[in-house]
Amino acid sequence: MPRIRDRRYFLSKSAHLLGAAAIARFACPGRSVAQDTAGALEVVPLREGLVQLRGANSNAVLLTERDGALLVDSGTPETSAQLGRVVAEHVRGVRVGTLINTHWHPEHTGANEAFGKAGARIVAHENTRLWMSTEYYVDWQDRTYEPRAPEALPNATFFSSDPQPIAIELAGERVEYGHLREAHTDGDVYVHFRERNVIASGGAVGGGAYPILDPATGGWIGGLVEAQAKLLALANDETVIVPHSGPVQSRAQLAAQLAMLRTVRERVENLMRKGKSGAEMIASGVTADFDARFGREGPQFIRNMYDGLWWTGRLTNSL
Repeated sequence: MPRIRDRRYFLSKSAHLLGAAAIARFACPGRSVAQDTAGALEVVPLREGLVQLRGANSNAVLLTERDGALLVDSGTPETSAQLGRVVAEHVRGVRVGTLINTHWHPEHTGANEAFGKAGARIVAHENTRLWMSTEYYVDWQDRTYEPRAPEALPNATFFSSDPQPIAIELAGERVEYGHLREAHTDGDVYVHFRERNVIASGGAVGGGAYPILDPATGGWIGGLVEAQAKLLALANDETVIVPHSGPVQSRAQLAAQLAMLRTVRERVENLMRKGKSGAEMIASGVTADFDARFGREGPQFIRNMYDGLWWTGRLTNSL
C-alpha cells in the first residue's frame, strides 16, 4: 500500500476484453489520426507484430498476434479516442486480451475507462490501483488528483516485489512483467517482450530526457537507479527500450542515462551534507554538463530528487 509520509506526503487521501468491435466506435471515417485536434499519435513499428504508439507526453505499446493482442499503457485522456482508432486498425479483428499499466499517472492511463467499460483485464501493481482510487494533493505540481472512475481502475493487481517476473502467455509467446520498486513511483512496472527483445519501461526511463521522479507517490533517486540497473541487465545491444515518452532508446543510451543518474545523485547528496538547498544546487549548475543531452528539465529533476531524499531520509553512507 502507498505509505503515508509526514505532512509533506499528502494523502488526503481472464475476463471479457476489449476488442476491435468495441473500440471501433471511436472511429471517424475519412479522418486520419494525424488530423485529430487533440494531436497526433505516431505509430512506430518496433518488431514484427509490435508497435509503439507515440504521443506528445506518453508512449504505449501494442502487441498483435493471430489469436490475441496486448496493450501496455493507454495514453493521455486527450488521446483516448485516437488510441481506440489506432488499436482498432492494428488488431485485425482479434481481441486485446490485456492492458498493462506501468504506473498510475493519467498520461499513461488516459483510456483506461474506455477499456474497462468494455470488460478489459487491466493489470498493474496494487499501489497503482490505490493511487488511482484516492484523492490526494501533489505539491510539486500544485495539483489535486481525484479518484478515477471504477471502470478505469486496474482489476488484476499484484503485490510482489519478487525479482522473478510474472508471465503472460499470448498465442504461445511469453510476455513478462515485474515491479520496479520506488523508482518513478512506488508502483512502476516494466514489460519485457523477450522473443522480440523489446522492453517497455514506463516512467523508469526518459526518452533522451531527464526521467521524472514523483516523490509524492513514492518515487526517489535510489529506486530509479536500481530500476535502470535492472533494465540494463535485461537488455543487450539489440534491445529496443520504449521509455516514458519520446523516441525509443538503445541499451547504450540507457547506460548513459544511468551513469548520469549516479553522478548527479552523488553531487546532490554531497551538497545536501553541506547544508545546501535545492535552489542552491540548481543555481550552482549541478546538471549543467548533462543539460545538452537531457534537456531543459534539470531544475525540476533536482527539486524532486532533493525532496525525495529528504522525505525518505536515505542518503548513502559514502561521500
